[in-house]
Amino acid sequence: MAERTPAEQLGGTLPGGIEALEEHERQDLADALRDARRRQAKALAEAGEEGLRYVPALLRGAVRKAVGL
Repeated sequence: MAERTPAEQLGGTLPGGIEALEEHERQDLADALRDARRRQAKALAEAGEEGLRYVPALLRGAVRKAVGL
């Protein structure tokens, strides 16, 4: 998978302060954003699974399918 720039990751133009960073600093920022998004996705998946504990076992499959887990 190709590395995405901070602008691509954030979906828009970046503030001038970020544009003024050196290339290696922008790459560090892109890496940090990517890592943060991965951690966020993992945390959301774990929270979704945790929430299913409150759903009766017979309904969990249907609920997973309905909510996209």
